[in-house]
Amino acid sequence: MKILIVEDDTMLGELLQECLQRLGHERVRACLSGREAMIAFNEEAFDCAFVDLRLPDTDGLQLLTAIKDQDHGLPVVMMSGFPTMDYTIMAMRQGASDFLTKPFTLQDVALTLQRITKERQLLEQNISLRLEVQARKELEHVNQKLASTVSEQTRLFHISREIDEIRSSEDLYPRIVQLASSLQSVEKVVFYLAPRDSGSLVGMAGCGCLPEEPWFQKIAVNEDRVRQLLAGGETHVLVAPEEIRQIFENPPPTDQTLSCWPMRIRGEPFGLLVAFHRNCSRALSAEETRLFDFLIKKSSLAVENMALYESLISNFYGILRSLVNALEAKDLYTGKHSERVTLYAIRAAEILGCSSAQLESLRTAGYLHDIGKIGIQDRILTKPGPLTAEEYEIVKKHPVIGDSIVSELGLSPEERSIIRHHHERWDGAGYPDGLSSTQIPMLARIVSVADAFDAMTSKRAYRQAMSTDESVAELLKNRGRQFEPDIVDAFVDVVKKMGRDGDKSK
Repeated sequence: MKILIVEDDTMLGELLQECLQRLGHERVRACLSGREAMIAFNEEAFDCAFVDLRLPDTDGLQLLTAIKDQDHGLPVVMMSGFPTMDYTIMAMRQGASDFLTKPFTLQDVALTLQRITKERQLLEQNISLRLEVQARKELEHVNQKLASTVSEQTRLFHISREIDEIRSSEDLYPRIVQLASSLQSVEKVVFYLAPRDSGSLVGMAGCGCLPEEPWFQKIAVNEDRVRQLLAGGETHVLVAPEEIRQIFENPPPTDQTLSCWPMRIRGEPFGLLVAFHRNCSRALSAEETRLFDFLIKKSSLAVENMALYESLISNFYGILRSLVNALEAKDLYTGKHSERVTLYAIRAAEILGCSSAQLESLRTAGYLHDIGKIGIQDRILTKPGPLTAEEYEIVKKHPVIGDSIVSELGLSPEERSIIRHHHERWDGAGYPDGLSSTQIPMLARIVSVADAFDAMTSKRAYRQAMSTDESVAELLKNRGRQFEPDIVDAFVDVVKKMGRDGDKSK
């Protein structure tokens, strides 16, 4: 065939050109842009075209439309390194014959050309009434295969999107079993964690079974079959009903086939996904095998990425906390201020019924609420007397400076709001943005009260510390003006409890 390649990556275009020539095609011409491709179409006729989805001067789908307008029967194969379901469907609707995902192999190209050749033959045979019925049947078969491929790709995209949206390992394990249980043949599924230097695998999440069942809770790894599965290089193992006792000490009564999928992180065993299959023979379907394999590989990458991310963020927080400690160490009167404010805020948030995620946000960002003071001159921060109006205006910039410092750390909006808005007032007279009432984020309102209480009960160079009773009276005085009433009430309960328990947090 005479084939046109439209690919802006010169090296990939040359490799594909060489590959097609090696397959014995008459002429293969490569173009780097859509404009160059249209010039080539005007100069000569082609039997097939390979078009990249992203070109320097046009969109691949636009070029596909232009080609089809010029030669409706020309087979066009779209290529992309970042395919999406929407692009795949749009390309097929606009007449693309196939879709190659980069990187692809020589075999993928050969199979694609075989399909294109067969498609072209079918189109030509449709001219003959004698072969019309046969052509329709074959076309139906191609459509069924295409529908099956699109369905599988849709499920792969769904798995990928679901895993990508997970932000913690605690959420990952239930999501793994949920995705695995959506496969047609799966009746029960459990994910086990393989702790280092442990004699058993621990059940982390399951679907279709009861967590109190002994076989769910753990698997003993001293069993030869389990140890071999975790240490070996197999992607999965199918276990017949009569062999299930090799895996579980207390197996569930079942006549179902079991599939075991080890998850490894950098070659080391991390976990095991175990699925019971209804009406399953000794082998899973090719589609289910691919879906399971993709789920395990995608999940293992997610675990590794989360561990790296958490380590990186932990180091960042450690550095910032060290900076906060260094900042507070300069002033004998504000030492451990951020630590106390965080503790007070968490206790008040618990009384107010905040979620575990909100409490975690307070632990993370509460400690950093004054990080912006790093950008304020020491002569102002450590001034032994009251600040001038000009100096106070400079100090008021520290929430914005702090928000800027943490802007690249990936903090949630609620966490960043603690740093930016902990000096806003309920009546709108605060700073830096003059927010009022419920415009101020909830966690920032809580930290605002805790911050004010600790400031009042701390000694300053220019005044003595106020007593707890005096500080509480001041909070109540500003209830509904500077502070949200409900938060003040909750904080007063915290102070009373601290007094009863003899709290020494200060």
